[in-house]
Amino acid sequence: MRHYKPCGCYKKCTCGYPQAKPAQQLPAQTMPAQISPTKQLNEYVGQDVYIPVVHPSHTTQVNHTTYKYMHSYPHTKSVVNSVSEEHYCVCPPKQPCGCKPKHYW
Repeated sequence: MRHYKPCGCYKKCTCGYPQAKPAQQLPAQTMPAQISPTKQLNEYVGQDVYIPVVHPSHTTQVNHTTYKYMHSYPHTKSVVNSVSEEHYCVCPPKQPCGCKPKHYW
């Protein structure tokens, strides 16, 4: 069996504390509380906030009608056959009188 000293060391004391006498024990006392600095903890609580953003647009349909006038210039051709006749008086140059036309038909 090991014999521990009152300071907690075995056999020879090497802790540097004075040896306590085990024969005398005083009643326990309560000292004022020691308060450590407050440890700061963070807790994250998230919340979604929806903000409606409206981006309006408009489409105008323009119906356009173009009237295209197609001009044509039709041309016809006809044939007319015409006949004319001319009568000449061939008189001898010595004859001073007027020639009478002769009918050949």
